[in-house]
Amino acid sequence: MLQQDSEYVYVPVPRQFVAEVQAYVVQLSDHTTVESDVSGGGTLGEQWTAEVLRRLAETRLSSTQSVSRLLDVLAEHSGDYVSTTRLVELLDIDRTHLRGALSAFSRHLKKHFDGRDWPMTWIEQLSPSPDFKTEFFYTVDSTVAQRWQEIRTEG
Repeated sequence: MLQQDSEYVYVPVPRQFVAEVQAYVVQLSDHTTVESDVSGGGTLGEQWTAEVLRRLAETRLSSTQSVSRLLDVLAEHSGDYVSTTRLVELLDIDRTHLRGALSAFSRHLKKHFDGRDWPMTWIEQLSPSPDFKTEFFYTVDSTVAQRWQEIRTEG
């Protein structure tokens, strides 16, 4: 039986499909983030040229290397939103490490990349994990994904 309020319809979903259904709803929603209003001007594809991404890939800080691995995963799933829970599983790191790496990455971008926005976008949604109320879902657009994959195969 469907439950309904003024704005939403609640549909029962088998537990094993919750993350995929949520990611799909995120894709369908109008929830855009940094991509449409980036502080550095232009789209992320314009900000994150091949040269800039190459410079990022060459950074040897452990936090930036963790984010590079995260970008590897997102580039493989270009356009799809990937949950923090799934990233932690795929990268075989804990949530605290990932959160710390992303925080350090922000500081690194501010200091060494003219304050550019992240090369990926994110949204916060209900978590598919019963351990968390909400979590972040990350994605990269096809332009950034293609450039990133080309750079990673070069090195």
